[in-house]
Amino acid sequence: MALILCSLALVAYLLYFNRLGTLLSGYSNAEVATYSQAADWHHIASNPINAPYTAVVWLCTAIFHHNILSTRIVSAAFSVLVTLMFYAIIRQWYSFRIAFLGTLLFATSSSFLHFARLGTGEVLQMFVLGFIAFLVWYQHEHTYHKYVGYALAAVLALLWYIPGMLWFELFGLILLNQHARQRWSHTPKKHLVGWAVTFLLLLAPLIAAGAGNPHLFLEAAGLPTRLGTAPHFVANLHSALLSVSVHTPTSPLLWIGRAPILTATELILGALGVYGYLYRDHSPRAILLTGMTLLGIVLVSLGGSVRLASIIPLLYLFIINGLRQLLGQWLTVFPRNPIARFTGIGIICLMLFFSMLYQVRTYFVAWPHTTATLQTFNLQQPR
Repeated sequence: MALILCSLALVAYLLYFNRLGTLLSGYSNAEVATYSQAADWHHIASNPINAPYTAVVWLCTAIFHHNILSTRIVSAAFSVLVTLMFYAIIRQWYSFRIAFLGTLLFATSSSFLHFARLGTGEVLQMFVLGFIAFLVWYQHEHTYHKYVGYALAAVLALLWYIPGMLWFELFGLILLNQHARQRWSHTPKKHLVGWAVTFLLLLAPLIAAGAGNPHLFLEAAGLPTRLGTAPHFVANLHSALLSVSVHTPTSPLLWIGRAPILTATELILGALGVYGYLYRDHSPRAILLTGMTLLGIVLVSLGGSVRLASIIPLLYLFIINGLRQLLGQWLTVFPRNPIARFTGIGIICLMLFFSMLYQVRTYFVAWPHTTATLQTFNLQQPR
């Protein structure tokens, strides 16, 4: 067990923490702006959007040393939590083999690495996985200590500081409506009141800041200050869909050139996963993932503060389902032939390996050396 934990820690370090300050020659405008926002507690109080991120950055700079690198370190630390949540979800749903391979595929994807190693709060939008993990746990855990509810209320409140997350919460709670009401009917009223008070107390800074600046409520909801026209929405929707399979918008901050988010292998597995959920599996899980993905696409298309980071983990959950479908079909056809079994598993693992190799090389080798990236990351430590 110790060897496994050490190996996982080494992989996490190499992917998310190694060369955080030296892979690129400088910092971007977005990172400098985030650092300036997080350097002063009064700035965080006046604009608490992404406060779970900026508050940790402020704490690091207050305890240790004022350095813009802390923004990237905090992002990397949050990315480790995202990876652990991703594994916990698919391990609850599938076998260890699928969970292990799927987590590697997600953890090494260039789309995840861009957000995980960038010194902005956008990595928090991947905490949509945190709410899915909560739903999975809530549905399967039939008994838990009443005081756990206070921690859950706190987490649900903190997620409201992340743009657009409240819509994912509302959608998930609608799905859990009957199940939750049964739980609450057996919970003492003093704990129900305590959960509500905990939730509202943690939301108080956002409510207070929003009272002075109502635009913050729109940003927290992931909505634009002005709704665009229908053609504008369609153009954004078209761009979001193309980003997955054809090409991304030109943004050296997050992508290399206009390369799509997913590789050909991931697209095939994703298509299998979508087919499996929509045409073969009509479980609550399929409804949850499909609904959240569509909700995320709509929020991104509105042009507010919700980014593709909120959709990427959901896409990989479909991809993992496709991987399960592929392996399951192969092992069903060849249930007892060991040569065919191991050959099929070997081919699938080799396919995944080359997909992961391409993604890692795209981020660590190709992206840092493009002219557009060098021009974007050209700022140094603010004084």
